[in-house]
Amino acid sequence: QLIKHITESEALYFVSQQEHKDEWHKDFYYWKKHLIAFKSWPWLKKFYRGGKWLGHFDDLELNGVYWYNLIDNEMYDGFLVSSKVGVGIKLGRWLDKNIKYETNWSCCDRKYVKFNERLGFEIKSIDSIEKREVFLLCRKKY
Repeated sequence: QLIKHITESEALYFVSQQEHKDEWHKDFYYWKKHLIAFKSWPWLKKFYRGGKWLGHFDDLELNGVYWYNLIDNEMYDGFLVSSKVGVGIKLGRWLDKNIKYETNWSCCDRKYVKFNERLGFEIKSIDSIEKREVFLLCRKKY
């Protein structure tokens, strides 16, 4: 198993090959707009431009991608798409262990709260967008 940085085109090609239940997980650019949409969380706007992609590989097969953006000592991560159980936790733990940050922000639906808590995130706030309840998550390194 290998985790490494990949290009956005590699990541988005992988995403296009997966079956998705909703628009949020099918279209990265549609998903990314949430960073500039929340009036109650204005500090997320700075993460809108830029960002990097991680890929998880078994042998040569890409089976998970994860986007993050590091601005100064703050990071935002999200848009995790995988085709294999357990890959998301591995990507999340790799990010925590290998990227230097003080504060890490993320957002998720209710069904992903427990997953994110396993990665050390805590719920900081709740808002809604397009009639979806969204949880603002945070984890800190001391």
